[in-house]
Amino acid sequence: MKKNLLLLITFLLLAAAAWWMYSKNTSSTLADQPLSNFSVEDTASVNKIFIVDHLGQTALLERVPGERLWNLNGKYKARHDAVQLLLETMNRIRVRGNVPLKGQENMLRVLASSGKKVEIYQGGDQPSRIYYVGPATPDHVGTIMLLEIPGEGRSAEPYITHLEGFTGFLTPRFFANEMEWRYTGVFEYPELDFTQVDVVFHRDPASSFSVKYRGDNQVSLYADQDPVSGVFRRQVNAFDTARVRDFLLLFRKVHIESYNTYLKPAAADSITKAIPLFTISVRDKDGGTHPVDLYAKKGKEPRLNAEGVLSPWDPEYYWARTEQNEIALAQMFVFDPLLQPLSWFTGASPDPVPGIAWIK
Repeated sequence: MKKNLLLLITFLLLAAAAWWMYSKNTSSTLADQPLSNFSVEDTASVNKIFIVDHLGQTALLERVPGERLWNLNGKYKARHDAVQLLLETMNRIRVRGNVPLKGQENMLRVLASSGKKVEIYQGGDQPSRIYYVGPATPDHVGTIMLLEIPGEGRSAEPYITHLEGFTGFLTPRFFANEMEWRYTGVFEYPELDFTQVDVVFHRDPASSFSVKYRGDNQVSLYADQDPVSGVFRRQVNAFDTARVRDFLLLFRKVHIESYNTYLKPAAADSITKAIPLFTISVRDKDGGTHPVDLYAKKGKEPRLNAEGVLSPWDPEYYWARTEQNEIALAQMFVFDPLLQPLSWFTGASPDPVPGIAWIK
């Protein structure tokens, strides 16, 4: 009995020792290995990110103190959601394993020829970390990456990285295309800090209107726009205040879909010279007026409209011209609620009117 007990204790001690050696060796090949700690613990200190890809596209993202939106390439605002996703990725990224020895040389060539370089700055003139981002692993749940830390060096081998709890690879998060990074908001007033909204129906001036807003429930509705001055001359006394308030709430967040229109310059120029279907403009409390013009967009092929007639017009998108005179894609799903005619607010139109109904 005592002999069996002694054998059991010896076995348990050996098992414990083996487990300890295994866990020590396992961790030393990954997290404890030099130049394998990709994680940025304090993302609040990240003030600049520079991304360049093998096509020569670059995205320089710079934090603006006190503002929600980062700057992009010194001339645009960057998408808030994409920046936050990038920072979250940098914080949560972990090494899942080593690239097999026989594949390391090939992966290093891939990283050098088609990888993306990501420089992360945390206040200094030199980056605190540099990622070289490669392709996905064959199972598409890992990403081949290489780490460089200025002053310490560059890893001699690439690693397989991932995010715990996330199924997928990380390469698409590190994109460099400027148009994809651009902030797409055209009207974003979460506090409703504006004083007036005008909606002009160029093909039916009688449907145009203006809403003046003085905070809380203080709203006024105006009609009969002067064609020369653009001023709405007649105050409407009887209107549905709930509908007007709901209309104003829509301006908390209005975004176009994309600036990537793939239009040739001549096609874009012809759009800007045409008369738009609608013009929506918002006057903010600083006195600035911010207009967006909406145009009918031809579809790829004719489709049946609501009346069962073949129509050449796209039933899902408008062309939009921003105040910077740029052409963008605008979803009808987003903009049609902003395009209800005057009769909708006065009660003469019982049902909402789809924007496409104005396209003849």
